Amino acid sequence: MVYLDKLMFIAYSVLIGAIESYNATAMVNGQPIGLTPSYSSGTITLTGSFSLPSQANSLQILVYFGNYEVDSIQISQSVPAGSYTIVYVLTIQDSTNIINNAIGLSITSRLGNVSISTNANRYYMTFTGFMITFYLIYQSYPSSVSITVTFNSSTTGSYSASVPSLPSGYNELGWVIPVTFY
Repeated sequence: MVYLDKLMFIAYSVLIGAIESYNATAMVNGQPIGLTPSYSSGTITLTGSFSLPSQANSLQILVYFGNYEVDSIQISQSVPAGSYTIVYVLTIQDSTNIINNAIGLSITSRLGNVSISTNANRYYMTFTGFMITFYLIYQSYPSSVSITVTFNSSTTGSYSASVPSLPSGYNELGWVIPVTFY
């Protein structure tokens, strides 16, 4: 079971600049193993080897990014003693490429810097449960909202959308428009 709240917290930590990289590890029936990560187009692939000294009635595999358990897999099948290679693949479907790049680049230690730009006068970001919300603050009502995140000065993720028109005669001094990723 993938723990979406942990993955989104990792993405949030990367976006606010708190963390640059995470190690990927696993526990297989209580045995710690290091995992070698790769990342491409929203897909994280982790590989590692482990040995079973005797037959196991089942396998419990816990996958960690840093200290965060991000997945728990239970295989209820007898596995004979021997040496094995685990290949774990996680595909993050994110049409903006903001969340998947934040996680994928941090797991592969290919994250150097992150910059965020918007068409708003200013913004702030929050994390709640399994959601990251950008609060875009405008002095006048916008016709669209946009967020662009640049990773390592070259890889980007972006979101943009049109904003519905206000009813005639409606006016305020400022606007806050939330954009939530979950």
